[in-house]
Amino acid sequence: MFDFARELGSAVPLTLTLRPPGERGLRLLSARTDRPAGDHRSVDIHHAMTAREAADGICRSCTAALLDNLTQLSSGGGRDALHRTRIGIRRLRALLWFLKPVFGTQAAILSGRLRSLAQFLGGARELDVFCDQLLAPLRRDDPDAPGVEALFEVFDRRRQEEHEKVMAFVRSPAMLDFSLDIVDGLATLSVSEPDAAGHPPWGERTVAGFARARLHGRLRAFLKESRHLQHCAPDRQHRIRVKAKKLRYAAEAFHPVLGGKRGRQLTARLVQLQDLLGELNDARVNRAIALAYARERAGDGGNEAALFAAGLAAATCSFEPTAMLDRAAEARDELAALAR
Repeated sequence: MFDFARELGSAVPLTLTLRPPGERGLRLLSARTDRPAGDHRSVDIHHAMTAREAADGICRSCTAALLDNLTQLSSGGGRDALHRTRIGIRRLRALLWFLKPVFGTQAAILSGRLRSLAQFLGGARELDVFCDQLLAPLRRDDPDAPGVEALFEVFDRRRQEEHEKVMAFVRSPAMLDFSLDIVDGLATLSVSEPDAAGHPPWGERTVAGFARARLHGRLRAFLKESRHLQHCAPDRQHRIRVKAKKLRYAAEAFHPVLGGKRGRQLTARLVQLQDLLGELNDARVNRAIALAYARERAGDGGNEAALFAAGLAAATCSFEPTAMLDRAAEARDELAALAR
């Protein structure tokens, strides 16, 4: 049985014992959808719903879409299926984070299980980005540069090996067990305790009241953390990007009860912010991969062509981020204006 916990070096052990899903888990599995990955529009959210009813429907839809993508990945869906699967995991984790007042602390436990799978899939995805966004254009634009063709071949083999590891796991009995574990975990999430001052539990509130209050609070915290983001360290900029994605997925899921025009404007600013910071993060990761390879080859007496190609790849990733960070800061300030 393929053990991706060992591959990750995770401190959290995964116990995978094949078993059938519980009765409620079977109901969740049967709620399949033919919509694209992570598409929650199949859930008809309306103002008469409680937050619990909406949360169950949204998470059921996202889980079904995620399992569909895992099936497509195991059937040879390739890089696109891998990318959609990772998006589906991020979307479901973001919704569990947003819905913690409804589902209780078990939401964080379930999110942690999904995180371990996302980390495992991330290695193949990083090499896809490195090969497709950095090395392929470099190979096309500088075909005569020493060592570039060989560098591409090295990393193309590496990514194929990572994809083979992914395929070995998603086609194993352990993947079935992991999927059932996620379904059962979602089905048995706890209900939050009643609030102070006599308020009903979050899950019993109207979906509109819950979504607006929760989004307002999370948005205020995000705007406080992202203030002067252009001057933050890269790791903090990355955390800001991750939180922007979480807010975006939540706003998209509850769009029907948040208000049309304002909801679209909030989502657009969040998308712009995460995309700009995402480009910066991809460049930094690509540069780190290229430099790690250069150090690796220098340590084992690599030839000059290999070192030159690795240095050229790293240099291609090096650019002045000021303009992009200024645009990200503008998107953040526009978001702040909408939140007032």
